[in-house]
Amino acid sequence: MDNALVQPMNEQFKKPLPGTDLYYFDTREAVESIEAGAYDKLPFCSKVLCENLVRRCPPEELTDALKQHIEGKQDLDFPWYPARVVCHDILGQTAFVDLAGLRDAIAEQGGDPSKVNPIVPTQLIVDHSLAVEHAGFEENAFEKNRAIEERRNDDRFHFINWCQYAFDNVNVVPPGNGIMHQINLEKMSPVVQVVHNKAGEEVAFADTLVGTDSHTPMVDALGVISIGVGGLEAESVMLGNPSYMRLPDYVGVKLTGKLQKGITGTDLVLAMTEFLRDAGVVSTYIEFFGDGARQLSVGDRASISNMTPEYGATAAMFYIDEQTTDYLRLTGRSEEQIKLVEQYAKQTGLWADGMEKAEYARVLEFDLSSVVRNMAGPSRPHARVSTTDLVAKGIAHGADEKLPEPKDGLMPDAR
Repeated sequence: MDNALVQPMNEQFKKPLPGTDLYYFDTREAVESIEAGAYDKLPFCSKVLCENLVRRCPPEELTDALKQHIEGKQDLDFPWYPARVVCHDILGQTAFVDLAGLRDAIAEQGGDPSKVNPIVPTQLIVDHSLAVEHAGFEENAFEKNRAIEERRNDDRFHFINWCQYAFDNVNVVPPGNGIMHQINLEKMSPVVQVVHNKAGEEVAFADTLVGTDSHTPMVDALGVISIGVGGLEAESVMLGNPSYMRLPDYVGVKLTGKLQKGITGTDLVLAMTEFLRDAGVVSTYIEFFGDGARQLSVGDRASISNMTPEYGATAAMFYIDEQTTDYLRLTGRSEEQIKLVEQYAKQTGLWADGMEKAEYARVLEFDLSSVVRNMAGPSRPHARVSTTDLVAKGIAHGADEKLPEPKDGLMPDAR
């Protein structure tokens, strides 16, 4: 057993997970010991956060913390222990410089510097360093840009690679492998984590994380609570400290209909961003549900969740369902892991079928069939324009409209 993966956990409400050799925490029993029938009414995020409380919260604080979710209160901070931390190379490097400095200080005092390690598994992805010098149409453009990247960042990359081997609980993804959010979505999130408790038992629970980038919520599309935070908060979580929070404002978004033929995920997300900005969802946790959500692929879901900063929310969640497991299979997760995700989600009410009684203080409705072909500038994605409105808005000319005579481009005094 790897001691680096041992986590402190409570014992109350721990039970065998049916169909597996694992344990889980029966959050339903914990919640309904306070109020009968309350568990099924909880939003998806509250179910996950309540499990986190049942598993990790100091027992003397548990009842009051659970009541915040059950009664919809926002008058008490409660602890959240994210399962992992995801950093890009700029803020992540800063955190590890701090840890390296702490090791030096301990060594100077005669202590063992190797004892300074992240407590929470930390994934450091090198993806924020590239400045493109060679355009894609050039031969071997990728290799040329990578060579420039390595030369400019030689010292930084040497330190980051050292971190991979010097610290426990650290996984470094070297440059040239893609952006952190795509890697997180496709490779890093197990959706359901399995770790050892101090008794050596394997315990399953929902994956959660904080990341040092505003677009960290992209992986919310898998039903994984993932929040973008600053470097100091990420470093605090990395060292095993809880992130204290109050019950967020939940907004349910019911998706109806289906996308018309030829409508892309980009069209959808531009329309959704405009809709949610108009609805005012700043700092809320959004949960998408309904028949429309059920048939959206994880690719389309991830596009919506990725735009969380653009419409101002903190999280943009989708329930776990067949689309989730299909995506895990598509991206090469093991059949054992896929089976565990489905088993755990159904047992704990996180599968879409178990969310039908969820209650939200505010519910919006969006018809997917209303989405048309859209355009928007890169710096203002919410300023959406339908392609059918380009002429009316003076952006384009009509097919029968006479175009102005082209000019030669010369300044008047150059003619």
